[in-house]
Amino acid sequence: MKKPLITFQNFTFTYSDQTIPVLNELNVSINEGEKILVIGPSGSGKSTFARCLSGVLPNKDNNDFLGNIFIGEDNAKPFISNFLPNELAISMEESAVALHEKSRNLRSKPAVEPFQTYLGQKKLASMEWFLSKYPSLRNSNSRLSNHQFEKIKSAGFFVNDKPVLIFDEPLANLDPKSGDIAMRFIDELAEKTDTTIIIIEHRLEDALVYPFERLILFSEGRLMADGKPSDILKTDVLSEIGIREPLYVTAMRYAGVNLDSVNNLDNAQNINGPNLKEQMELWLSYLPKFQYSEKGKPLMELKDLNFQYPWNAHPILNHISLTFYEGEMVSLVGPNGSGKTTLAKLISGQEPIHEGKMFWKGEDVSTFSANDLATLIGYVPQNPLELITQSTIDEELAYRLRNRNFSEADISSRIEKVIRICSLQYIRKLPIAALSFGQLRRVAIGSVLVLDPELIIVDEPAAGQDLNSYTEIMNFLQSINLRGVSVLLVTHDIHLMLEYSKRAVVMAKGEVIADSTPVLVLATPEIIEAASLKETNLLTFAKQLNMTDPYGFTDKFIHYDRVARLF
Repeated sequence: MKKPLITFQNFTFTYSDQTIPVLNELNVSINEGEKILVIGPSGSGKSTFARCLSGVLPNKDNNDFLGNIFIGEDNAKPFISNFLPNELAISMEESAVALHEKSRNLRSKPAVEPFQTYLGQKKLASMEWFLSKYPSLRNSNSRLSNHQFEKIKSAGFFVNDKPVLIFDEPLANLDPKSGDIAMRFIDELAEKTDTTIIIIEHRLEDALVYPFERLILFSEGRLMADGKPSDILKTDVLSEIGIREPLYVTAMRYAGVNLDSVNNLDNAQNINGPNLKEQMELWLSYLPKFQYSEKGKPLMELKDLNFQYPWNAHPILNHISLTFYEGEMVSLVGPNGSGKTTLAKLISGQEPIHEGKMFWKGEDVSTFSANDLATLIGYVPQNPLELITQSTIDEELAYRLRNRNFSEADISSRIEKVIRICSLQYIRKLPIAALSFGQLRRVAIGSVLVLDPELIIVDEPAAGQDLNSYTEIMNFLQSINLRGVSVLLVTHDIHLMLEYSKRAVVMAKGEVIADSTPVLVLATPEIIEAASLKETNLLTFAKQLNMTDPYGFTDKFIHYDRVARLF
């Protein structure tokens, strides 16, 4: 039996500038050598739990907590750690104070590398130190490039000479293949060392590709569940608090499968149960084959586009030829650095066309002014604050209209229309600074919609969002699409692509390598490999059961689920 390493006892934590506890009456132990997945909606207390776990919080001088955090089996002494946030600082040779001092000195010298570069170097050096203690892992770590590793928020420390690693949303900034490599590496860390590993993650299904001993579930600062992942997946607790369960689990619920009879529910590659295949095949037989609607009229045509930044040795885009149609919602997917965002900026006029042609309803776009193009095509960056410049919602919605000399009557009419479309009436009087990320996203989209564009491009619309925020944003984009606005989603989230678009354009190394249905893209090994994607677990599940038509199962489920989520 594993020994307790860190124990929370009747622990409550409240930030000094707040009155409501972020963690409430927490009783839980982290045991030596465990691999634990921590999940919960945004604001549920996950990250605060990690900070308290590591020793960054609580602060005794602030009197911001009740209860205790102990280390060791006998709960003899309180836990104190030299945790360094966002850095895998295993060696602990520098304290947080020394690190802050060094960062201040670096910033005061223009010729020296930026502080973020220093942090990246420190993180990599710390990983090297750690790997020197576990040489067998060196090959595993080499699968992660320095660039990929620097994107993973991580921290490390020792408790009684026992190593502990915390990874905060390790999948958030990685494409599917890179994310899988990262999770495999973390799994090998757990398997081949005595390291205790805690992963905080929104993307439950992607994380569960590799096994966890425990799943800890938070909601509103309280511990809602703590147990084996397969046991928790059999309950309704995930959906009750707004966490998306794996899609293959949802498929079994639709089919009326008794989940208590299913083995290895947390692993699509090993799942099994009595008559499970027969039950799924029977349910599938009742579902109609989805009929794809005819394409609308051509809206935008790209012909042989090439693009290269002056500072790059190689082109970012190579001979891109595509047609987008009226009324579509299309996903543009591919690995980090594949050219997705650059293509979106060319289409929306954020970058000039160097070679090739772009046509809007048959007209050469080169004859359009920048204002004309911005009126036809709206671009919303991943971070809405890159677009938002005003302090109130009404001012933000009016900003681009006033710059184009619209009359005050027209401005007022357009603002009222967009307020209704974007459901901003309930937060209209709030200052921009008080809005949540999801609300900021709606305001940013609204500031584009006031110009009445026929095509809107949204870069990573739901990155880092929990299920409730994700669903809110995507349902909102669907409602815009149903009003006749074409939508292009730039994303590496394969769930988003599957659930919300009927067409996927796949890019790799600056080229379009596929233009097909999302299901076909994720069922084609050559496309998956070239575009750093990965096979959807729905298909993996169907193959594991040896279903007659795994592709047909995946396709039918996606369309059935799309309709079911409307009710």
